[in-house]
Amino acid sequence: MQKKSIKHVELFSGQDLSLDYHDGGFPISIVTFEARNKYMDAVIPSAFEGGYGRGIFAQLGLNEFLVKRSKNHWYQSEEIEIIIDIIKERAKGTTLVTYGGSMGGMAAISFASKLGAEKFIALSPLYDISTDGEVPDDRWGDESHLFDFKYNFIRSGECREALGYVFYCPDTIDVEHARCIERMTNGTLVPLEYGGHPVSFFLNDTYKLKRLVSEIAHGEFNLENFYRVVEANTELTHYPHEKRSAVHALAGDLMAAIADMHTAESMNPKLARLPFRLGELLIKADQLEEAKLAFERAVGITPSHAQAHARLSRIHEKQGNLSDAIRAIRRAVRYAPNNADVHRRLGELLIKADRCREAELSLNSSIKHNGAHPATQVHLSYALAGQERWTEAIAAMNQAIALAPLKPEYFLRLGEWQLAAKSLGDAELSINQAITLAPDRSQYRVRLSYVYAARKDYEQAALAMEQASRLAPERPEIFLRWGECLIKSGLLIEAERAMQEAVRLAPQQVRTQQRLEAVRMLITRRAAISSVTTR
Repeated sequence: MQKKSIKHVELFSGQDLSLDYHDGGFPISIVTFEARNKYMDAVIPSAFEGGYGRGIFAQLGLNEFLVKRSKNHWYQSEEIEIIIDIIKERAKGTTLVTYGGSMGGMAAISFASKLGAEKFIALSPLYDISTDGEVPDDRWGDESHLFDFKYNFIRSGECREALGYVFYCPDTIDVEHARCIERMTNGTLVPLEYGGHPVSFFLNDTYKLKRLVSEIAHGEFNLENFYRVVEANTELTHYPHEKRSAVHALAGDLMAAIADMHTAESMNPKLARLPFRLGELLIKADQLEEAKLAFERAVGITPSHAQAHARLSRIHEKQGNLSDAIRAIRRAVRYAPNNADVHRRLGELLIKADRCREAELSLNSSIKHNGAHPATQVHLSYALAGQERWTEAIAAMNQAIALAPLKPEYFLRLGEWQLAAKSLGDAELSINQAITLAPDRSQYRVRLSYVYAARKDYEQAALAMEQASRLAPERPEIFLRWGECLIKSGLLIEAERAMQEAVRLAPQQVRTQQRLEAVRMLITRRAAISSVTTR
């Protein structure tokens, strides 16, 4: 069948799902479900993409239905009912097969019976990601509790008669999903040692996905022959070396892990994942220049590799190239606009560059995509404080504390902003709360002394510094400040003792010696005045 004789039409376009159809008039139809896209949000919609297959399977003699998603909603949308009805109507008179990987693999199995499919082809499928599910899988973050998964027909037991193949890697948690799917369906498990998640890349490199789909759809698949071909081809690929690298890294042998990853990359120089993982290992080995070259190779292969751009940003920052770090993270933002972490990272760097207004915009974008990250609120407070917008900075820190109420450093920073805003009572309460949570941190008591000094209560300021000196008796700057507070309290003899200790701890510091001499002069002058007045 020539490509020009295949008709491509859009059958449905909703908010969550879209359905394309490549009609070749064939006796067999395939329904493909897109995998999860790590750069998509689970709630905020993105533009629909081309779909899984994009007409390629139609060239294999299969009518092709492409179910496309605008979010990582795991197909838990009422629009799936519309999609199922449309497919069943259009696919009448044909044998139906479903296909998908990861999130799409879960859908391929879950909707197989509803669609009346003869077989499913599922690559690294998930059984269930709900927080109270049977599989303790935490790879999907907040998405596990955003949906009630009422369209998970595997878990509900409505797929028990479904036939098909589950291809998965037994070295990952995917094996737990596979066992549950085996129990709840009539599927055949096909473990693949080097498959990873998803196994689609490994399958394509060792068997070819088009061949696999065509053979299963046309009833020509032989499992024994499949394994023979995969085993023979695996030895010619990067996968064994990549796996050995991971084993060495887990054992703490970074040099061996790096060597194996170099070999893996040499065997497949067109796969961005390999130089990226090599770069990760090189960072751990503190070989920053080599890591930078590896990440640059990764983005050379895949310019949209947001994680690689983010890693380059970190390296530039460590090397003191703040402008390059900002440029690199902006590229990560461009390619992963829904990723809260890259927006936050950009905000952090802009604060370091003293570009607080720009930082505020980036951090608000991060909050828009993930409002539950307390560190983002903390950095937003820094951006606002940098503009001396103390009321808003205080509000941001209060929000951070609401998200993480047991972090003493958050209360300390809140107290700093309240001190700057002249809200001295609130500042005292906040810093005392920080001290309650972390009573052994001397610096917290130092900051409390500044609050007392601001209200000219120098006796309390001196008391706070005395407590700080007990916690950090090796720090001369604490004794110096304690002495300054004692001077303002009028306790010159005590101030002299504190200054003497500061000089003892840091005899080379000229300023400390000068302050000691100054307090001695004050003592002498006071003694002279006292002598005159008593005559």
